[in-house]
Amino acid sequence: MSSGRLIILGASVTALAVVRNAAAINVTPVLLDTREGVAFRSSLAQSVYCNGYNDSEVLRTLLELGQTGAGALIATSDRWIDFLIINRTQLEQVFDSLLQASNDVLSICTDKLRFAHWCDENNVAAPHLYQVDERGLLSEAEEHYPLLVRPYKGVMNASAHGLPKAIEVVDRVALQQCLKKFRDAQVQPIVTQSLLDLDLTQYSVGLARNGKRMVSFVAEKLRPVANQCAVGCYVALRENPAVEKLARDVADHLDYFGIAEFEILHAKKTGKNYLIEINARPWIQYELGLRSGHDLLQVLLNTPACNVSPEKKSGIYWLDFNDDLFNCFSRSVGIVRKGEVSLFRYLVSLLRANAFAKWHLRDQRPFWWAMGRSISDIFTRGRR
Repeated sequence: MSSGRLIILGASVTALAVVRNAAAINVTPVLLDTREGVAFRSSLAQSVYCNGYNDSEVLRTLLELGQTGAGALIATSDRWIDFLIINRTQLEQVFDSLLQASNDVLSICTDKLRFAHWCDENNVAAPHLYQVDERGLLSEAEEHYPLLVRPYKGVMNASAHGLPKAIEVVDRVALQQCLKKFRDAQVQPIVTQSLLDLDLTQYSVGLARNGKRMVSFVAEKLRPVANQCAVGCYVALRENPAVEKLARDVADHLDYFGIAEFEILHAKKTGKNYLIEINARPWIQYELGLRSGHDLLQVLLNTPACNVSPEKKSGIYWLDFNDDLFNCFSRSVGIVRKGEVSLFRYLVSLLRANAFAKWHLRDQRPFWWAMGRSISDIFTRGRR
């Protein structure tokens, strides 16, 4: 990469981790987003805050950035992946490289219907996809409950419309009620086999692939538990060759280029591993890679290795304190509050944490900014 610059689309916790990775390998990170985000508080990055910009204005800004300094471009959320797919031809003309898979591969990963069909056609173990007719009904022959209903475009589409990432239904009445929620929210659902009754372990394989070179690691999502179908807030590095091999084999089969997270569920009753989805971009626990000696960004940029440390396969515990506090103590899902996890075990887990979503000794402002917002939210809610 000639200019030593990386344009990062997004300003979320994920983008913050990419900023820190870029800085660690002496690449200048430049953030761009249309909404406020914690990464904008980083002292390590230049920021381009496009508040109120529509996509055509964002594209114009990016083209100007590319023409004045080139560099590489990476998307850190599904919203920016969609933007990149639409505008790829123009962006490729001004940037040295786009650190993302081809549009065809991206569409397989982001389109849940196409992803399910791809898995079936290529004999990749994944939850069975069920067809919903025009009335929102399954044929009786296909009704094998429990079923899982998810938004067609993923977690961002769900949260924007007040829907959970996934909903398990146990009978036809529950299915119809669930599908009505999706219709009312004008969100397209997909219905698949549910694995939540199989006593699951939820794994995440982070990897970067660039031609024949591939680096990967495995993490286990400890909180929240798998049947809550929520984003991990407490995650541990774990050695699991079978889970890692499944992800690497799929990446090879796709001829994948870029960074990705492969979400895999292990069913303890059957011993089978199921590929749930591929996040074709950096993800929220991305910091685990850098902390464990797996420099995913360096694989794509081919920059000289900096501060090389031996790769670890265990012993790293990543924590997003704010989200974890909610998952442990909220009235709705709090597992400590409800007695599912003891207070002692919770405190021990905090002491074990050694990688963090927002905290970094050399880049503290994002943590204190997020902490201030959390305290403000607590007092605001208390006055209501």
